[in-house]
Amino acid sequence: MTLHMIQMEPDLGRLMRWATGQNLLPARGEADTGYVLHAALAAAFATLAPKPFALDLRRHAVLLGYAAADGAALRSQAASFAAPDVHELLGVEGLASKPMPPLFAAGTRLGFAVLARPTQRTDRDGDRDRIVEKDALLLAPPGSDRGTVYADWLTRRLQAGGARPIRVVLESFRLSRVRRRDAERRLRDSLFPEADFSGTLEVADPAGFAALLARGIGRHRAFGFGMLLLRPS
Repeated sequence: MTLHMIQMEPDLGRLMRWATGQNLLPARGEADTGYVLHAALAAAFATLAPKPFALDLRRHAVLLGYAAADGAALRSQAASFAAPDVHELLGVEGLASKPMPPLFAAGTRLGFAVLARPTQRTDRDGDRDRIVEKDALLLAPPGSDRGTVYADWLTRRLQAGGARPIRVVLESFRLSRVRRRDAERRLRDSLFPEADFSGTLEVADPAGFAALLARGIGRHRAFGFGMLLLRPS
């Protein structure tokens, strides 16, 4: 499978007005932009929707993502089945894509950045039917340093994905609202950590690293987290 990086420029104002009409926003408080984008991408591209993806707001809204389909296939899917308002607010006509290298050679050094949710899933009181998701810091020994806990969390996931971390830095952290549907399809709001990391890694297992890029890091990957952005090192 060829992995493609896609780029779009969604209109966030129109996106939020659409989300209001879809009852995706909380009655008060901060909106979960990742959840809204997830819903819009699913409405436009169905199973072809990019996952993971990342939203860059440094200049204007730019959405980057990894997808199994290229730009032509995504535009065709949206042209055939997306509602006109979703097609326009996502900027589908301007969607760009490029194929990623099939493999990075073992020993290749890369800089990286990733926005992730450093959480872990645990069962409640030994009951695996009552799985809960917790901030990784809450599962660490009392008095643990947040930056160290989160860096260790990311390091383990990079290692499991065929990469050898050389440097991992927690650039920033905040708690943000998470809006999801429960088992009864009712919308529930929670607070979870989001951590902005940067660093340097070395590819140890090319096939494992390719799978990591396509899969993303951690949970909430369909909601704007876990996309590993690479740069030369």
